[in-house]
Amino acid sequence: MTCTIRRFIPVTAVWVAVMLAGGHSHVASAEEIPDEVKLIAVLESDAGWMEKQAACRDLRRVGTVKSVPALAELLSDESLSHMARNALEAMPYSEAGEALRDALAMTTGRTKTGVITSIGVRRDARAVAHLMPLLNDPDIDIARAAAGALGRIATPESSKALYDFIDTAPESLRPALAEGLLAAGQRLVQDGRRDLAARVYEDLLATRWPMHVRMGAFRGLAYAQPDQAPTRLIEALGGDEPLFRDMASQIIGETSGQDSTKRFAEALPRLPLDGQAALLRGLADRKDPTARPAVAEAVNSSSKLVKIAAIKALQTIGSDADVPVLAELLASDDADIADAAKESLTKMQAENVNQAISAIIPDVSPVVRAQLLGLLLTRRAEQAVPMAVKSLQDRDAAVRVAALRILSLLGGSDHASAIITSIESAADSSERSAAERALYAVCSRHGEDVLPPVLDAIRDADPELHIALLRALGRIGGREALDPVLAALNDSNERIVDEAVRVLSDWPTLDAAPHLLDLSQSDTLTRHVLGLRGYVRLARIEPSTEKKTRMLTTAINLAKRPDEKRLVIAAWGELPTEESLNTLVPLLDDDAVRDEAALAVIKVAANVGEKSRTRALDALKTVLEKCQNAQIRQSAQEVRTHVK
Repeated sequence: MTCTIRRFIPVTAVWVAVMLAGGHSHVASAEEIPDEVKLIAVLESDAGWMEKQAACRDLRRVGTVKSVPALAELLSDESLSHMARNALEAMPYSEAGEALRDALAMTTGRTKTGVITSIGVRRDARAVAHLMPLLNDPDIDIARAAAGALGRIATPESSKALYDFIDTAPESLRPALAEGLLAAGQRLVQDGRRDLAARVYEDLLATRWPMHVRMGAFRGLAYAQPDQAPTRLIEALGGDEPLFRDMASQIIGETSGQDSTKRFAEALPRLPLDGQAALLRGLADRKDPTARPAVAEAVNSSSKLVKIAAIKALQTIGSDADVPVLAELLASDDADIADAAKESLTKMQAENVNQAISAIIPDVSPVVRAQLLGLLLTRRAEQAVPMAVKSLQDRDAAVRVAALRILSLLGGSDHASAIITSIESAADSSERSAAERALYAVCSRHGEDVLPPVLDAIRDADPELHIALLRALGRIGGREALDPVLAALNDSNERIVDEAVRVLSDWPTLDAAPHLLDLSQSDTLTRHVLGLRGYVRLARIEPSTEKKTRMLTTAINLAKRPDEKRLVIAAWGELPTEESLNTLVPLLDDDAVRDEAALAVIKVAANVGEKSRTRALDALKTVLEKCQNAQIRQSAQEVRTHVK
């Protein structure tokens, strides 16, 4: 078994303060590098706290052995000790360590606690003899800091000191002692002293210690004795402690090695059900295909807990050979099992999974066929579209709908004819809607490439299909697609005519403008409203200012009701020309649309060029004279000030 050991430092309030005080440095230019002599002089002077703190911070970056005495003098200063320690911690000089050790005799209380913490950060082995007596210090904070520092130093001597103190330590010190021992164990493992680390961890596994300490020791022992770890982990999986089971599962997941994987796989069926589920979680995270046969066998377990854990494990260690079994479980009466199978089939990254899914689609039940098509879509498998096209002929409507969903998202222009056929042959409204959505999506994506099959189909289409194809033509747009829509305006079927009007009113390209103008002049209210709305919409996208102006002038003259006028007024507001102002200002006399006209005037006035400045100011003045809305008046005044 291999492992990655993360560096562990007991997190205490003092330690966090020390680390935060260090700040973040950057690469300085020659001009930015402080003068060490001057910084030392600041520390030795009567300078204030701020100046000395700043000098300590700079000395952390540039200080040499010459600055150690000046920093050492501050170690007993309660207000500056933390900054001096911060500087000394970073220095690779034995003199810095000596200064901190000497400060132990000159400090008390929180200041001494801080010095002890800094010694631990430096891992100063020469300080062990100074720290050992402090384990018995009457100040519990000092004793705790000493335990933590000895743990971080983690030499055989410091570790033994902590270890020997276990039996006599007062209860108030035991948490800090355990923290120090756990830190020592990790450091000893990193330093290659695994036997000593193991002895520490074995003692901390005793039931007299709190559970979190035992858990840390259990984890540490797995890395200190990797050869014995599989046996120990399997024992924990078979035990009665849920926390140890979960920790064993975690360790299995973050380590590797085929030999140990084989041992875990062999042990799987012998474990109690909770242990099997925990081991399966670990094997899933371990991602070693060596365990696949055992995991695949566990999918057949009568225990739901184990079964689901095994299904999920196949996400990471399964192969294409597991696809049929997982597919069968998609139809399980147990929703949790079915969901787990679906998730695994969705996320499996093994080779040939998509091919395996495609291969079994013809042979499974309709419910499963539909789900497998959905999985091919979710996996964006290259087999999705070919299988969808084939499945349009499936006997089951749910399968056909699943196929249409694929074509809606991935279908090309060459699939349009098959989709149109599906609209004609749909068994119910749900399937027909799915087919229509697929056709509209393909038309929107591929535009005029889809036009030939749509034009071919519309010639002999029944009314229902005719209506659907008119909508499809609206997604395509363009001159050639427009002709059948115009022809449908004169159809004998009223529903086709109504749909043609709606499609024309939403036509995406400017070639429909003359026909929308004709529609807007109709005596029929619906045609008039839809025609005018479509005409104004196209006017807004007309790139020529001259043509846009003509279109909007025509539209405002055709607008009969306030809602129609507001629509045209909003479009005028987007055209920053003097003609817009000339059109909008008279509308300020219309009570029904005065506020809308005022807002449009303000918008135009704010954007017209210098040549129209005088007209803009006059228009804004008219707004202020005729509009009573306070917010609109304020906006007009602000724009007027800006234009001036």
